[in-house]
Amino acid sequence: MKKLFLFMLAALSVMTLALGAACGGDDDEPSSSSTGSASTGGSTGSSQVAGNQTAAPTATPDPKEGWPEVFRLGLFGQDDAEEVVQNAQPMKDLLEEALGIPVEIFTGTSYSAVIEAMRADKVDAMVVGPFAYILAVQEAQAEAIAVGISSRAEVPVYDDTILPYYISVVFTKKGNGITSIEDIRGKGFNFVDPASTSGHLAPKTLLLNMGYDPDKDFQTVFAGSHPTSVISVWNDKAPAGATHEGNLLNLDREGQVDWCNYPDGKVNIPRTQEEIDAHYESCPDGSIVVLAQTDPIPNTPFAVRTELPETMKDVLRTALLSTPENADYITARSQWYVDPSEGLGLQTLDQFYNPLRDIAKLLDLDLKELAEGG
Repeated sequence: MKKLFLFMLAALSVMTLALGAACGGDDDEPSSSSTGSASTGGSTGSSQVAGNQTAAPTATPDPKEGWPEVFRLGLFGQDDAEEVVQNAQPMKDLLEEALGIPVEIFTGTSYSAVIEAMRADKVDAMVVGPFAYILAVQEAQAEAIAVGISSRAEVPVYDDTILPYYISVVFTKKGNGITSIEDIRGKGFNFVDPASTSGHLAPKTLLLNMGYDPDKDFQTVFAGSHPTSVISVWNDKAPAGATHEGNLLNLDREGQVDWCNYPDGKVNIPRTQEEIDAHYESCPDGSIVVLAQTDPIPNTPFAVRTELPETMKDVLRTALLSTPENADYITARSQWYVDPSEGLGLQTLDQFYNPLRDIAKLLDLDLKELAEGG
């Protein structure tokens, strides 16, 4: 029995030593896994299993995630909504090709109606007047992404000399006794329409900044249209008036008035008062002449809902800013789009419209009332 006990004790000792050696190997695994021989030893089996597993495929981001199924563009219907929709067909085609989704045109009976449609998420973008855009920023979180420029050529072509703003002027007919703004005091003066930016709001701001209150210092009337404002002065029915410079150019080209344009033949170029006065002196009697000009008035923007996905805004912006190179679009639409913010040192395109906000503040304008009038 004693021999058997000793034999069993010896066997147990051998087993204990063997078990201790195995446990010692597990304790060393963390340190050995940080060396180049990490693939050997106890981790070999788990490495082989992981290597045989197929990794889950990485999902490709959807570039149109969050886009609406249909892009809706809001326009002011003016006097003929069907004509507005028809004239917008080139833009509709341009946007559909760029976006790859259907584009629908919505027309409103006023700028306010279009703004309300954007506020209610019924339209994704709009093309409304500059003052209406300012209201749309307040009421519908609109965001300008491009500024439209219209061609003045009989055959529309891109012209990089045309700037994305226009200028309003105070004018008279030389030889009628008006040689300066001061000479208009107590006399008749033509504005165009109460809601007209270039025919009323901008020139009124100009006169106020020059120290004149036209409602008190002049005998103001509203002529009803830009051509009427000028032709009335041309026919000696009013001493002076206001209009935008492009209207003077058009009427002169049509032979309805004789406008003494600047030697460079350009319009909507900011000029100093000294330049304007010197040019007045060089003009012949009997011609329409400029007495003063306003600050530049920004053109109408293409604006979108701010909450649209940035990917969609980028596609829209790229499509619009490609129009200067799109001869077919310009021929069909007589228009192209630009972004002047970088050239003007603006952080955002919205800042381009700050001068209009200054006008609204100075004149204490009710933008909602203006937008109701379209």
